[in-house]
Amino acid sequence: MDKAVIDAIREKEQLPDSMTDSEIAQEYKGTYTAARAAVSLDHKPLDQVLADTMGKIFPFMKRKK
Repeated sequence: MDKAVIDAIREKEQLPDSMTDSEIAQEYKGTYTAARAAVSLDHKPLDQVLADTMGKIFPFMKRKK
């Protein structure tokens, strides 16, 4: 499992720093959580894509940052 995926799982699941990368890889290998973490590295969340698209179509719907 890639280090970036392990870091994403650690952040998302709020795992303690005392848990080693190999323990996380062993516990989360082949799980839905690991798959979502891997996808999130390459893609924006769907709700963000929808918000960006709606902002382009309807300028008054842009999110205030």
